[in-house]
Amino acid sequence: MFALKQEPEAADFWNWFEDNEALLAEMAVKLDELTMDEIEPVLDELALEIHYVDDRLFAEIDMSEDGTPVLLITADGDREALLAARGLVDVAPEIKGWVFKALRDREEPGDKLALPGGGEIDIREAVFVLEVHDGKAEIAIGLDDWDDERAEDYSLAAESLVETALGEADYSAGVSGVMALPLRDLAEEADPWPLKALTGEFDKQLGQ
Repeated sequence: MFALKQEPEAADFWNWFEDNEALLAEMAVKLDELTMDEIEPVLDELALEIHYVDDRLFAEIDMSEDGTPVLLITADGDREALLAARGLVDVAPEIKGWVFKALRDREEPGDKLALPGGGEIDIREAVFVLEVHDGKAEIAIGLDDWDDERAEDYSLAAESLVETALGEADYSAGVSGVMALPLRDLAEEADPWPLKALTGEFDKQLGQ
C-alpha cells in the first residue's frame, strides 16, 4: 500500500522499481566489483524511468553504513525540483531491505577537491567568506592551490564543494552564488574563516 495518493507517473515508477528491486539491490551490494558495461545499462534504465516522472529528477544507488541498499532521489541542484524529489519519496512503497531518501545529505569535504576539467587540488588551507543578501548566502572560497587559466573550473568545483558541505536542500534554498578566488586575493579583501567553519556559519547566519 502506498502512504499517499500518487500521480500515475509516480505509481508507474514505483511499480517498475518493485519489479526490479532485486537486481538493483544486487548491484548496490556489488557496485565496487562491477564494470561500467555491467552498471550503465541498469542505471540508464533507472534514469529513464525516473525521467518519466519528472525530467528534473535523478536517482542514485548506494549502500548505507550498515549495508542496506539506498535509493537516493535528487534534484541535482535544481531548486524548482526539490519538492518533486521529496514528493516521490513520500509515496514510496515499503520494500524490505531498502532505504529511500530525498536529496543529498551534508558531508564533510575531504582534503582534495576534484576539478571538472580533470585533476584535483589540496583544500586543507582553503578559507571562505559568507555574506547574506535578501535572505541568501553569497560565498567566496579562497584556494591556496590556484591556476589563473582554470579559474572557471575552480569556481565550478567550489560550487560542488559548498553543496557537499551544506547538503542539497540547504544549498538550493539558501545559497545564491559561489565563486572561487586565490586565497591571497580573498585575504586582502576580507577576514576569511577556515573552510571547516562553513556549515556552522551558514546555519548561524541563515537561521538553520
